[in-house]
Amino acid sequence: MTEILPLRCGTIRAPANAMEVGGPGDLVLPVYAYLITHPTGRMMLYDAGLALTDDGRTISKVFHSDLPEGHDLAARLVAAGVDPARIEGVVASHSHFDHVGGVSLVPNARIFLHQHEELRDLDAGHDLVRTNERLDLFGDGSVEVFATPGHTSGHQSLRVWREGGADVLAGDACYFCRSLDRDDADQPYAFDKVQYLETKRRLVQMRADGDFIIPGHDDSFLDNIPKGSAVRASALSRL
Repeated sequence: MTEILPLRCGTIRAPANAMEVGGPGDLVLPVYAYLITHPTGRMMLYDAGLALTDDGRTISKVFHSDLPEGHDLAARLVAAGVDPARIEGVVASHSHFDHVGGVSLVPNARIFLHQHEELRDLDAGHDLVRTNERLDLFGDGSVEVFATPGHTSGHQSLRVWREGGADVLAGDACYFCRSLDRDDADQPYAFDKVQYLETKRRLVQMRADGDFIIPGHDDSFLDNIPKGSAVRASALSRL
């Protein structure tokens, strides 16, 4: 069975109302990369977390990032017993800094980026594969990348099929678990709020059909992993 290992790679601190309409105070948000291990031993990532140079940096005077020593993508992979050089690909949900900053730490990976997504903060030193509406990542139907536009023009999510449904890495198609319980365009800065709402409704329906939806910046999903899930949480997922 394909496995998903969430790797917590630093945090972002931001005003809550920059992340969610009506949010009070400030939020400290986890930043994740996800190690996808196929039964054949092939390894891919969904997102890559922050860059080493992002530690202590403030973006747009709003988003302050922290990357403690040992929490960067390469260190997390080594702690999980994985040589970063073995990673053959990174599926980028989108090209914002907190999702693609760590790609330089996996030197042999190709980057899978949707054809409608701008390069933005993406390191151009890797082979780039432009995806479309769907991609069979391993060629056997077990893992699918699919377009979920709205947060950005070329946002994409990933699902690992399992008995009874799928585990869906939704990226920033929804920031929080609670996002799917709101029927409004709760992201203040979504690129296209009409598309964002359409995507969110799709995710709500997928959840109703038995899929486990994992949001972009909310670690509470770790407490609700369903039986039979491909997700294998560890200390590297929480600290």
